[in-house]
Amino acid sequence: MAATQTRPAGTIDGPAGAAPPGGSHAIAPRRGLPGGRAVVGGLLVAVAAVGIFAAASGIGRGPGTRYLVAARDLAPGEVIEADDVELTTIDLPDGLAGRAFTRPDPVIGAVVVGPVSAGELIQAGGLADGSSGDVPTFSITIDRADANGGELQRGDEVQVFVTYGSGASATTVAVSTDARVVSTSAGEDTLTSSGDIVVRLAVPAADERSAIINATVAGRITLVRTTGGSDVEATPRFTPDVDGDGPADDTDDTGEADGSDAADDDGSGGGTTSPTTGGG
Repeated sequence: MAATQTRPAGTIDGPAGAAPPGGSHAIAPRRGLPGGRAVVGGLLVAVAAVGIFAAASGIGRGPGTRYLVAARDLAPGEVIEADDVELTTIDLPDGLAGRAFTRPDPVIGAVVVGPVSAGELIQAGGLADGSSGDVPTFSITIDRADANGGELQRGDEVQVFVTYGSGASATTVAVSTDARVVSTSAGEDTLTSSGDIVVRLAVPAADERSAIINATVAGRITLVRTTGGSDVEATPRFTPDVDGDGPADDTDDTGEADGSDAADDDGSGGGTTSPTTGGG
């Protein structure tokens, strides 16, 4: 049987033989719970801390800036009018926000150089100079190598050269120095043969449009990208040096190319610097 030991009431644990001072044990009062004011104060401090963290991290912060988007589907070559765009609140990263618009005025009258879907952000890189808003556009199919290796982009400024004939008798004429690329389509997206590219151009001058259209059947077109250049020169007309006297420069006293000799032996390419009937 296990032995049990009873302890007299009022005794406390301690070294063997030790007795409580004064023969009695003092009981300390129980510590009370925080008061109402302390609880409220603690809650206010916690709420303030959460607010500071949210402000620093952006938690719960919605978009605060309104940017311009397309109000309807916009096709390349269209001129933007007031009803074509609208403002909507979007949260954009800094890099993208720098290319967007916060008001419609800068884009009214600009030319859309690529398809823009309704609700899509209007960006500076997708617009051509507003002064080109009334410029007619048309498309040509040329070899990729003659279109800056196929790396032309919408909005690019280009000079248009046409080479008539072949070999030593070939002549190259600058038919336009003020053309702009509206769009490009690689061969896999069209019915063109492999290696060809369809380039849609905006050309201000009617005679230049006619000359380019004529060159699609009478010569070989080459596009020279001049985007970002300042007053890039273009030789109006060039003929190889076949007699060792230097390149021929068939220009008149005004510096303009004389188109009367542009044709090759078969008569192709004649009058490339003058409008053709029905062109443009």
